[in-house]
Amino acid sequence: MVYSLENKVVLISGSSAGLGAVLADAFAAEGCHIVLNHSSPSAVSTSRAHTTLAGLQTKYPTQHFGLICADCAEEADNVRLVRESIELAVSWGLTLNGVIANAGWTRFSDIADLNAPRIEDFDRCFAVNVKSPFVLLREAKPVMEKNEDGGFFIMTSSVAGENAAGSSLAYCVSKAANLHLMRCLAQHQGPKIRVNAVKPGVLPTEWGLMFGRERLNQIISGTVLKTETTLENCALVFVMLAKNDSITGQAVQIDGGQFI
Repeated sequence: MVYSLENKVVLISGSSAGLGAVLADAFAAEGCHIVLNHSSPSAVSTSRAHTTLAGLQTKYPTQHFGLICADCAEEADNVRLVRESIELAVSWGLTLNGVIANAGWTRFSDIADLNAPRIEDFDRCFAVNVKSPFVLLREAKPVMEKNEDGGFFIMTSSVAGENAAGSSLAYCVSKAANLHLMRCLAQHQGPKIRVNAVKPGVLPTEWGLMFGRERLNQIISGTVLKTETTLENCALVFVMLAKNDSITGQAVQIDGGQFI
């Protein structure tokens, strides 16, 4: 069967801009109600989040949208993010059906230089890229398991989790842990909850552009398809995993054939 996304409530962490914002639009286009998340109460973060929220409300006037500020590096904020999302869903006369753990963190540093990463980089990478998905599913599980058709949990991972290349050593190692977390969760949280991951290559986001246009062009020219991985094509994979109720424990790679 195909899992219908119509009238489902989806929480997307790290969704004020970049891939998260595109995911919000893609799932709203499927008929979902969306809970957006941004991590900082700063004026810049808040403004960006409200711009994304307003755009969705204008484009999909008959659907529900919420916005919650929560720092996914903090366990308490992850707990609150899920609980407030559940409360929003109830206020809409609905329930929480899916979670996309999209929030991520890195600090660019030379992956070959052992003096480049700080211990704090490992701590924050693991807090956001590994611990946050764990807490989000732990808190969402009781509600999603009560749903007749269960629920879905999708993690934004990276090709860096399986290749010794990326923005930093701490990021690569945390994304490797992220992928194994996904497999462990999938193995033991079925049959009601499907757990999968998406492994994008370099995306043209604010972070991706920090590699520099010249480096991005080198990466693209080295792919089999000679094409940049777009946010929209990446979002298609997330939607497919949410709708396909025969897939769990899988990490789908989308990188134009950069790593085969």
